[in-house]
Amino acid sequence: MASIVVFTGHMMDKAGRVPPAYSPRFPPEKEPECRAAIAAALERLDARVGYSSAACGADILFIEQMLARGADVHLVLPYAEEQFIEDCIEVPAGADPVQHFRQPPGGGWRERYAAMRPRVSSVLVLGDKRPRDNSSASDCCNRVFLGMGLMHSRDESLPLRLLTLWDGWSGDAPGGTRSLVKLADSLGIPIEYLPQLRPRSVEEILLTASPPPGIGAAPRRATLDREPPQQICAVLFADVVSFSKLDETALPEFVTGYLHPLAGIIQTARHGGYGPLDFNTWGDGLFCVFDSMLKACRFAVAMRHLTASGDWMIEGAGESLSLRIALHAGPVYRIPDPVLPKDTFVGTNISLAARIEPVTEPGEIYCSQAFAALAAAEGIGDFAFECLGERLLAKDAGTMTLYRLVG
Repeated sequence: MASIVVFTGHMMDKAGRVPPAYSPRFPPEKEPECRAAIAAALERLDARVGYSSAACGADILFIEQMLARGADVHLVLPYAEEQFIEDCIEVPAGADPVQHFRQPPGGGWRERYAAMRPRVSSVLVLGDKRPRDNSSASDCCNRVFLGMGLMHSRDESLPLRLLTLWDGWSGDAPGGTRSLVKLADSLGIPIEYLPQLRPRSVEEILLTASPPPGIGAAPRRATLDREPPQQICAVLFADVVSFSKLDETALPEFVTGYLHPLAGIIQTARHGGYGPLDFNTWGDGLFCVFDSMLKACRFAVAMRHLTASGDWMIEGAGESLSLRIALHAGPVYRIPDPVLPKDTFVGTNISLAARIEPVTEPGEIYCSQAFAALAAAEGIGDFAFECLGERLLAKDAGTMTLYRLVG
């Protein structure tokens, strides 16, 4: 039976990853048998659609074999494509020569990526920048393409499999192969393990038992003491439609008619365990941050119910008011606020969420593809997401595939 395959695997070793300094994991000489194993697994699974990232090594081997089968391939990159190419496909600019990725005999990884790039069905780039430590961005990328695979599987009623070329160890950095394998296992997704990179002798097991940190695609780790950590968060922006048309004398009623019920929603959410980590309001706008997609969905739906319930009554409005609610998700910085007694959340994903809200239809909840996919990867079953296609975002932020939250 035809299937959808989500793939994760190790990058090709950098040139410096040799004993005694480092243990080899995916040296170039293993490429032929790994390529053959991936091809055989795809044939056995009758893989018709694939989701992955595109780092040198296992990812590119998977993509090449899927394209050779005539299958649809969907890629997700954690940040800007050219930066990703420098970090994870070819040599980072100015890197130590011993840390270069060893190029395969049949041509460089960049050339192979460039050859397959026009042939894939889609490429989703999650952001235009990346932090010094890209582990959260990599983890988010993994979760998004797994979630996209889950959504496709549900829509088309096709079985989903995770195919992994994994050595079985904890990995060089968070957000790698092991992280995605654990997530898929927690969701009950069948996993197909390829054993080609696993240790095959006692000596290899001893050699690889404690791989050193920081050898993966996370350059400039020496500067991390100056950078706060990131975490994957959901971001909500809401805005009252036609607020600017309110008569001056209606503004006090707006405070009592809208902000008081909103405060009640926040308190109810906190007592119910789905309250925001942070929130702010100014005039008719609301900004919230959540540590899970489910909490953000529940809060957004509660806000929508507020406007439809009849409890939101504003005398002198002249016309009924409604909300536009937008959701997005991705890695953000959580930093102690130097002015207020709380944490503050900053990052490009905050700004991106604000660009979705103005193009949302009144009374609706729109969200990004990343949010919908992360919700699927979180195992959310209480809400559904209806694809709306490409939409032009506000303030020249480009286009994005948006979804409507149903539930």
